[in-house]
Amino acid sequence: MRFIFTFIFGIALCNAGIQINEIVSSNQNTFFDEDGDSPDWIELYNSSSNDISILDWGLTDDSSDLFKWRFPNTIINSGDYLVIMASDKNRTEIISQWETIIDWGDQWHYFIGNQAPPSQWNQVGFNTSSWDTGASGFGYGDNDDNTVINQTISIFIVKTFFLSDVDHVKKIALHIDYDDGFVAYLNGQEFARSNIIGYPPNYNQGTETWREAQMFTGGDPELYWVDPLDVWVNEGVNTLAIQVHNFNNSSSDMSCIPFLTIGRDIAINEAQGVAEEISLPGSMLHTNFKISSSGETIVLTKDDQDVADSLYTGLLATDVSIGRVEQGDNIGIFLNPTPNEANGPESVMGVLNELTISQETGFYNEEFIYVSVYTNENDVNIYYTLDGSEPTNQSNLYSGPIFMQENKVLRARGIKSGWLSSPIITRTFIFDSDNQGFPTIFLSTAPENFFDYYTGIYVLGPNASADYPHFGANFWEDWEKPIYLEVLEEDGVYFSSPAGVKIFGGWSRGQDQKSFSIFARGEYGSPQFNYPLFRNLDIDTYQSFVLRNSGNDWNFTMLRDGFATGIFEDIDLDIQAYKPVLVYLNGEFWGLYNLREKVNEHFIASHHEVDPNEIDLIEVQQANEGTIDNYNQLINYIENSDMTSPEVYDSLSKWIDIDNHIDYNVAQIFIDNRDWPGNNIKYWRPHAQQGLWRWILYDTDFGFGINWNGLGYNFNTLAFATEGNGPNWPNPPWSTFLFRKMLENPIYKNRFINIFSDRLNTIFKSNNLTNRLDSLSTKIASIIPMHQERWYFSAQNWEDNIQIIENFSINRSYYMRIFIANYFNLPNTLYTIFNVSSQAGPHGGSIQINTIIPDNYPWGGYYYSNVPIEVTAIPDTGYIFSGWTQFPDSSQSMKINITNGFTLTATFEPYSLGDSSSLVINEINYNSADNYDTKDWIELYNNGADSIDITGWYVSDENIDNRYTFPENSVLHAGQYLVLSQDTVAFLNNFGEPSSFFGPFDFGFSAGGESIFLYDVSGIVVDKVEYDDSFPWPSEADGSGSTLELIHPDLNNELPESWAASDGFGSPGEQNSVFDLLGNQITNEQPNAFNLFSAYPNPFNSSVSIKFRMPNKELVDIIIFNILGEMVRVLVEKEYKFGDNIIKWDGKDNQGRDLSTGVYFCKLKSKNYQKSMKLLLVK
Repeated sequence: MRFIFTFIFGIALCNAGIQINEIVSSNQNTFFDEDGDSPDWIELYNSSSNDISILDWGLTDDSSDLFKWRFPNTIINSGDYLVIMASDKNRTEIISQWETIIDWGDQWHYFIGNQAPPSQWNQVGFNTSSWDTGASGFGYGDNDDNTVINQTISIFIVKTFFLSDVDHVKKIALHIDYDDGFVAYLNGQEFARSNIIGYPPNYNQGTETWREAQMFTGGDPELYWVDPLDVWVNEGVNTLAIQVHNFNNSSSDMSCIPFLTIGRDIAINEAQGVAEEISLPGSMLHTNFKISSSGETIVLTKDDQDVADSLYTGLLATDVSIGRVEQGDNIGIFLNPTPNEANGPESVMGVLNELTISQETGFYNEEFIYVSVYTNENDVNIYYTLDGSEPTNQSNLYSGPIFMQENKVLRARGIKSGWLSSPIITRTFIFDSDNQGFPTIFLSTAPENFFDYYTGIYVLGPNASADYPHFGANFWEDWEKPIYLEVLEEDGVYFSSPAGVKIFGGWSRGQDQKSFSIFARGEYGSPQFNYPLFRNLDIDTYQSFVLRNSGNDWNFTMLRDGFATGIFEDIDLDIQAYKPVLVYLNGEFWGLYNLREKVNEHFIASHHEVDPNEIDLIEVQQANEGTIDNYNQLINYIENSDMTSPEVYDSLSKWIDIDNHIDYNVAQIFIDNRDWPGNNIKYWRPHAQQGLWRWILYDTDFGFGINWNGLGYNFNTLAFATEGNGPNWPNPPWSTFLFRKMLENPIYKNRFINIFSDRLNTIFKSNNLTNRLDSLSTKIASIIPMHQERWYFSAQNWEDNIQIIENFSINRSYYMRIFIANYFNLPNTLYTIFNVSSQAGPHGGSIQINTIIPDNYPWGGYYYSNVPIEVTAIPDTGYIFSGWTQFPDSSQSMKINITNGFTLTATFEPYSLGDSSSLVINEINYNSADNYDTKDWIELYNNGADSIDITGWYVSDENIDNRYTFPENSVLHAGQYLVLSQDTVAFLNNFGEPSSFFGPFDFGFSAGGESIFLYDVSGIVVDKVEYDDSFPWPSEADGSGSTLELIHPDLNNELPESWAASDGFGSPGEQNSVFDLLGNQITNEQPNAFNLFSAYPNPFNSSVSIKFRMPNKELVDIIIFNILGEMVRVLVEKEYKFGDNIIKWDGKDNQGRDLSTGVYFCKLKSKNYQKSMKLLLVK
């Protein structure tokens, strides 16, 4: 690249101080981070004679956002280096000092598990004076015990410790050696466990399996992290509590040796060091971006916004760096990067430009062609290969146009002494066929990468079993090889990239034609494919994808899985996109493939805009990403709950995406997938406060009458999916447990029946299925003969096998309705007609029937008579719902039982706009807390009696050019809340989605106070709030976590006394947490005495507001006790300033479980005051 000359002979921007010293943008082996990964890295160097703090300096790869990533409190000493990993992991905590504060041999209090310990045994302040004391480790039988105990199934140990510098404690590590299982708690909250279920486990409960301690045989204790620290750790006294369990009462040994180690971002003199028995990872700074290996500018900016240094990386090869020659002003390229060390003299003169090839990749009708290779630089030798391997200086030396008359892949590079060779350029030429209008993928690699007997990923190799699927073969190894990818669309659009390849799949690896996983990685040249592989998706980048051989369907149709999952493309299920493609390997036709998204954390992030590093992704019963802990808690909750209870359903709806779970099971049951649920099952949740479990539909090629399953359409897969005693494969008891238990709940059961009926009335209708099948089979029909010629055993009797799927599609719905009726003891379905009418026209609105909204009326479908269906009338813009013809006194949404010949008609009438003055700005979040950053948002509330059409209305700040305009058909109904979010992803990562939710918008609200306006469609101001971040406005809303909440919507919201700081992080989409009767308003004047006011409402059902008054700033505890005097919930343990405050209790205990109807007591306690009041919870 030409830019290299500019830098080599140019002068760097920074002459003294902190400078960018070296960058690697494609790291494979030069440097590894604390996780063992090899991300890109940036090295800084302090060339001055002074130590320099770079706190709040910025580092970026985007010149329009100089503070994309900020440095934490970091000092670079004179002459020192600092390496920052450009990994996108976004870590800003450097551990300066580790200290083991609880060591092997320290004194603990312990309780032998011959009976249950007191319920508060693991809480701060629990009195352990009656317990025995002893030195760790605890146990018997292994001669590693300082405190030897008698044979037992469990022991409970407690130790308090003191922390005086919590703000500087950034990590806490528990190392523990144990036999057989344990659960660890910090200040009463569980943070680690192994080999035992139960939340918490009973004192007499055994572990899941045997497990031996490790240290007494020379092994290491296991490491568990306490995370996040601000949830668990107290300033002052803390309590570590651990319960250790044996497999059973007769276990021959037990061990418990715990270590607790803290990591500080500063070093203190009195620290006592780290226990010699443990090891801890290092800590490094990680940016929130990666560096493009194709070249971009890295900018270092001082905290005063002056640019300190910048460096353009250019196109760099793997494990090659660019930086300052001997820390000076000249920039050079280094073949041997030196992280954290001085740079030497430059290694090379530069990087050669990419070559040019005269012909493009594609299909050629000519008998032969001549292909030329060019360079625009002098004294460059061009070397090339024609077999897919990477050219070296031992390859063919180019001397003139290359004659081509058969399928070949041409790969070429330029080589010049003293220079880095040019990037390899690759082109594929096909002469023996055309692509027949099909997208085509060309793969090129050194033949030995695939076919070498010992190292090739495609062959049997020396260890293969003779029996299918040949376990032990090379293709069962998790080996990855480099490959070059070219994509040629049917319209000629071309994309190419270096990549990595692995063999993909399960038993289908045994087929002659194998599936591939293709990976983008920085070590190959780019960490992602910047190309829209599927044009029907709004996704432009991919980290990986799959070329699938159709799995179990390889012998039959080559489309079964793509056909099956595509049925659900308009349903809220996570499915892989599908596109049939032709594949060539080193110029040889390799057959028809199914191009699919790869189901991993990046797949989830691309479809849900969640952080791929902040999810739990489970496959079968193992965590692929994150942990399975939350799911195990869910299963444990279900095991120990009355599943018929509505309260249990309500709790589960906050844990599971109910409709997604139902649709997932509906899909698998309808298509008769019997390679499930004990296999091919993945489910996930985001790490957010209200992150719900969702299920992914994939690998469905066992369905739709796969040949070895008989007809399939007459098989009762509902009974199969709820079998409680199935074999290890395909439906063992664990795999059907959740679905079986959920069906015990009447609400879930009815919802399942109705959603299944919805699908049978729409996407499962035979004409919908057969039309889809015809479309897909027609598309690939012309390719099948060519594919069969390449792979003889694939797609045999193709037309007959397509007919099998068609027969299934025609007949399945009839049998499914019978299976549902028999399983749930229901009468046969009844045909129901739904219609709409309006005085001003034919429609005026629509009807939502359970989950579907028909486009045309009258519409009819089959439903079960004694399962109430849910209906909602939805008026069009300019109309209002006026009633149901058959139920004139019913509400807009209702549940109905249908009867034979039943018709339901919704009527609508035109309406005029409601009184716009009833819309108020009700809540404002203008400066989120750092640990709960939802970005800016506001809430509007319709305080009137009529619906208001806000289409075309807009929200603005003091700059009228900053505005968000509400889209078509935006209506805010009477009593409804609306949330407008600046960053919808950040909001939904922390809150559930409100019923009326809009955004994002591209401006923000000032943390120093400003005006927010609501305009109607004519530009008239409907409402305005001019807030401030200081008294008399509540200052807690300025970065402390609270929002500004209007105390009552009838108050003048332009007055600061009408507002209060919210409890918690706000209440978007629901009644404000500070809501109060107008006669009992919050005051911002300094009171002269404590007071605990009457709660409202009391009795209460879902939540109660508790108001208290503070005469001065003081630490307050507010705790809920049951009628037996047992603590059930700690609502508050924090410092409050003077004035009135309101907190909200949701009727749950400390574990988030719903409490039952009964009397509870709320106790407020401060240093000099305490008071209690009675609360009545009514369910």
